[in-house]
Amino acid sequence: MNVRPGEGDPVCPRYQDAAELVGRRWSAAVIRVTLDGPARFTHIQQRVHGVSARLLTQRLRELEDAGIVERAPGPAGAVSYSLTDKGRALARVIAELERWSRAWT
Repeated sequence: MNVRPGEGDPVCPRYQDAAELVGRRWSAAVIRVTLDGPARFTHIQQRVHGVSARLLTQRLRELEDAGIVERAPGPAGAVSYSLTDKGRALARVIAELERWSRAWT
């Protein structure tokens, strides 16, 4: 009987946590928008079609708590969001997901 590597082994909890964080609704889209550079809340909301202000706020907080996104105060009290080094490390993952989606969805 041929057994593939990892077959029968439990899924790594760190992998599961990462997949659930990035795979949570709207999270990958927020990461994708901020890959282009710092963005204000309204800019992110405009680019991520269908996300409510309440849910976007929640996702930004979760990504900030995870160390993926950081808030930076700007002029006149405006806040912008940008990726941390940890967040920018997801660039290849997001690019591959985009490539896969164009080919298969």
